[in-house]
Amino acid sequence: MDIQLILNELYKAGVLESHMQKLKPLSGGTSSEVVAVMDGTNPRYVIKQNDPAIIEAEAEFLHTYLRIEKLSRLVYVDSLHRYLVYTFKQGITKQYGGTNKADLLVSLATEVIAHYKPLGAERHYGYPDHPFVEWRDLLLHRMKESGKIIQDVLPQEDHHFVHTLVAGLPQRNIKYLLHGDFGVHNFVFAENDTLTGIIDPDPMVGEPLYDLIYAFCSSPDSLTVDTIVPAAEKLGPEMTRESELNREVLQGLYFRIATCIRHHPEDLDQNIEAWTYWLNGVR
Repeated sequence: MDIQLILNELYKAGVLESHMQKLKPLSGGTSSEVVAVMDGTNPRYVIKQNDPAIIEAEAEFLHTYLRIEKLSRLVYVDSLHRYLVYTFKQGITKQYGGTNKADLLVSLATEVIAHYKPLGAERHYGYPDHPFVEWRDLLLHRMKESGKIIQDVLPQEDHHFVHTLVAGLPQRNIKYLLHGDFGVHNFVFAENDTLTGIIDPDPMVGEPLYDLIYAFCSSPDSLTVDTIVPAAEKLGPEMTRESELNREVLQGLYFRIATCIRHHPEDLDQNIEAWTYWLNGVR
């Protein structure tokens, strides 16, 4: 949709003030078209265009969690879900490095994940366009796809072992609306490395521990038990019922190793070291 047509609609609806004419392109991932609406020299709002199903899912996430301060505030959703508007989060992205990872994870657990809301039994796990009846089935699907990428980077017995772990997961029926792309690339920091925002959700239905482990595995540093346990302990039993952290982290690392092979080869060695460390804690 032409951006000028969108602007005209937003002016008419009273979402934007008439002086907000200047736009600044932003990175929007693989499929989104994203621009910031400037208020003078400062970005004020973000306009994001994407497939209607994706826009609808992101709008639901932001609306559901409008009280979570670290998330952007939803301002407007097009009636046909062609685009949405939300507040711009000030700070620096993709500059993670100086933040204490254990403290960051505790902040994420207490300020974001702990406020996730359970969903009804009628909702399926996964993404709107690829639902699964059981959480285990979603993980096994991801494991199959990751295994095709990893291949002989890991020994065959490791592939078999982690597959057996996931196949043996109990059916816990824990359904929450998750961010789904809860990694350091979507975290916004102030200059003093304080977390100020979390952007670009790829909403899915799943278990809350998934988002915490996603964040833990999304950078190659400090991938140890001591780093994640304090944050995991902040989540209530209703969110982590019968979970075994070692097993959960292993599956997260397995997915991350596949991601590293495709997109972040510079992080692969550290992730392989972490894989061995966590594997030794389970076997």
